Amino acid sequence: MTWSRLDIRQARQSHLKPVLEQLGYRLLPRPDGNYAISGLAREIIIKEHYWNCPDSGQSGNAIDFFTKIRGVTFKEAMTLLSANK
Repeated sequence: MTWSRLDIRQARQSHLKPVLEQLGYRLLPRPDGNYAISGLAREIIIKEHYWNCPDSGQSGNAIDFFTKIRGVTFKEAMTLLSANK
């Protein structure tokens, strides 16, 4: 499957909280609308469509979360985020 630029932009801007909750992640509220993801090997903080790892300095959008943190392919990340609109 191919995605348009608009599809990719929308996937990048997908809010991570509902998608991660649907996938079974437990999110812990933090100040200023942030959430920490419970149970990961390293601390990951999310807010809206953005994630940050304070320890490593890595960060990115929703697609990056799935490819860099969960280790899935771009295609798998797009499929996951498109299914959770």
